[in-house]
Amino acid sequence: MLTTVLFDFDGTLADTNHLISESYLHVLNKYFPGEYDTEGVRHFNGPPLEEVFGNLLPEKADQMVREYREYNHAQHDALIQTFPDVNQSLRRLKAAGLNLAVVSTKYNAVLLKGLDLLEMTPYFHEVIGGNDYQKVKPDPEPLQVAMSRLGVKPEECLMVGDNWHDIQAGHNAGMESVFVSWSQKTTAEMAPYQPDKIVDSMVDLTEWILSKTGGN
Repeated sequence: MLTTVLFDFDGTLADTNHLISESYLHVLNKYFPGEYDTEGVRHFNGPPLEEVFGNLLPEKADQMVREYREYNHAQHDALIQTFPDVNQSLRRLKAAGLNLAVVSTKYNAVLLKGLDLLEMTPYFHEVIGGNDYQKVKPDPEPLQVAMSRLGVKPEECLMVGDNWHDIQAGHNAGMESVFVSWSQKTTAEMAPYQPDKIVDSMVDLTEWILSKTGGN
């Protein structure tokens, strides 16, 4: 029986797409002037910063990560917002007795700041950030950390995310995965990763989850 829902944060609960794009462009325009635009950085949304910048310019990767984070932190509060119906949906899911957790690659301090700013913190039993594990999604380790802390098994869980890393991590951890279609990634791009469910809104997601648990 489904008892637990694990959520990615950026692009799933929080609309940080503009923040992330602007942060990448701030750094990349310095090192690769004129080579990137908003569409050009779209596919960087998801993988760890170290991986993205390491692939682009290995000898400068650490510096680029620092510059990204400095800009991102400075612009964070002005550019972050929730997707429609997120807080109301989280409230319903928690009221139905489900365990809720965030599993993100974002460093914990910034992740917790975002949750507080968007008034989501009270809905979550656990918050798993990049400081809590060694291997990033799609490795199952972040999800396994969440399950360990919550005391639940994979068959009780659902992973909800906006990127293939989330979908694959869920499958690698032995649980169902849901793709949210408000992602910057398209449904066609996600098709090879075979999400178990695709939802078009938080309301749709909530109704589907509650139908699986007998809640309302």
